[in-house]
Amino acid sequence: MKTKYDRHIPVHDQLKELLSGIEKNKDCEYVFNNEGKKLGNFIKSFMTTCKNAGIKDFHIHDLRHVFASKMVMGGTSLYITGELLGHRTTQMTKRYSHLVPDTLKKAVDEVWGTMQ
Repeated sequence: MKTKYDRHIPVHDQLKELLSGIEKNKDCEYVFNNEGKKLGNFIKSFMTTCKNAGIKDFHIHDLRHVFASKMVMGGTSLYITGELLGHRTTQMTKRYSHLVPDTLKKAVDEVWGTMQ
């Protein structure tokens, strides 16, 4: 983990349902754990899982990129997207702004309506 601090973000109800089906160690608060302890290196565990599943050329950052891209393309503000990603500056989140070239026009139209 780059930041070395834990963050808590909301989880979609469908993901909660999926995760609830995983048999969990009752003494551990982490769904993904190593014998009841927090994973020391989640990225290494992710890479091992991909390798065991036969998935090639896929990285943990790909998941973040897809998440951020879908948020922005779905109309979520860059501020909220940045908060969910844990970005400390808006500059980090702005890299996703190119994905929605009509965002500024859409914002103006929503506030002022389309002029005929």
